[in-house]
Amino acid sequence: MTMRRLRTDEGFTLSELVAALGLLGIILAATWAGFQASHNYSRLSDRQGWFAREVSAPLLQIERVLQQQYRIDSTSPGVTAYRIKCETDADNDGNREVWEITATADHRLVLSNAEIRQDGSYERAQISYAWSTHNYNVQTSTPLFRFYDKAGNLITDMGDVPSKAIRAVVTVVTVYDGKQFSDSKTILFRNR
Repeated sequence: MTMRRLRTDEGFTLSELVAALGLLGIILAATWAGFQASHNYSRLSDRQGWFAREVSAPLLQIERVLQQQYRIDSTSPGVTAYRIKCETDADNDGNREVWEITATADHRLVLSNAEIRQDGSYERAQISYAWSTHNYNVQTSTPLFRFYDKAGNLITDMGDVPSKAIRAVVTVVTVYDGKQFSDSKTILFRNR
């Protein structure tokens, strides 16, 4: 009597191997697409964070100062397209807050302020801090400040700014990952 031997399963058939590799390929493709999407969203988030830190935050602070200023200082070196010095009394305590905002050639956007009592003595000595360390206004020849008079005309003689300006357009420029980004804000002077 002869017995037939049953075939033993010693591996995958070619069809099973192709199906398994196809499924593995689909899983890897989905994983890679998810990784790429995550990487792209991370880069977008980094760019938005950079923009917020280097452009939006300084613009908001400059807006707060310029809206509340009641006097623009014309003493040397005076007002330029990259510098302004003005006075506010934001906390309404009778003491003057003196602000100086400057875009520098070494890529900084510097805000300095001090608080001066009515008798001229310092309530708080001048503090300077860089709101942005990647500012490109000077390098791109983009004015940080453009001032306008009541008729809406651009003031080109910076000596006229303290007496004639009623609004300013502030533009902050930065470079991220080799690309230039900027934003502008029109600021009306409330106390003029």
